[in-house]
Amino acid sequence: MSTVQLHNTINLKGKRMITKQVVALTASSLLALTLTGCATQQAGTSTVDQGLNATQSALNTTQSAVNTAQAAKNADLTGLLTQQLGVSSTQAAGGAGALFQAAQSKMSANDFQQLTQSVPEVSGLMSGVTQPKEPSGLSQIASGASALMGDESNTLGAAVDLYSTFESLGLSSDMVGQFAPVITDYVSKNATPYLTKALTSALTGL
Repeated sequence: MSTVQLHNTINLKGKRMITKQVVALTASSLLALTLTGCATQQAGTSTVDQGLNATQSALNTTQSAVNTAQAAKNADLTGLLTQQLGVSSTQAAGGAGALFQAAQSKMSANDFQQLTQSVPEVSGLMSGVTQPKEPSGLSQIASGASALMGDESNTLGAAVDLYSTFESLGLSSDMVGQFAPVITDYVSKNATPYLTKALTSALTGL
């Protein structure tokens, strides 16, 4: 073999070796890039999943709050009294009816009629109150005192009847003060501010 041929053979072998090294390095680089890309993709996917889970949790919490508020808004007066004061439905209905009866004696006929139109359940609650067959002696005395004072609304007599009704329902007299704000707040959501103020004034001092 001549010197030129030997030289060419060596060059060819060297080129082949370099080519193999380049291919090997290229393959290694591609593998590394692929693995890095997969890891990055997995990390990105994990981050996105966490974000979606957090968003869904926030939406669930918001929906729960909306449902609770809507339920409270849709609840009738008896339901609200039961929920907020821990009384039975019978006590809630009877107590509310008795308070509306007491308020009626202190409100003008026109105002109370408008109230019953704005809050139709008022009439039903009042009709459900059990009236004593005969006025009690204390009620008669209170009514007489109101008459002597020129109180045409019979405030004292109405108060005595109110407390007697609460007692018959198994409710203490101080529950009157707890029923009143729940009732006026409920009415405020269904009647005009004027009627709400008139009712609040009528219930004040009972």
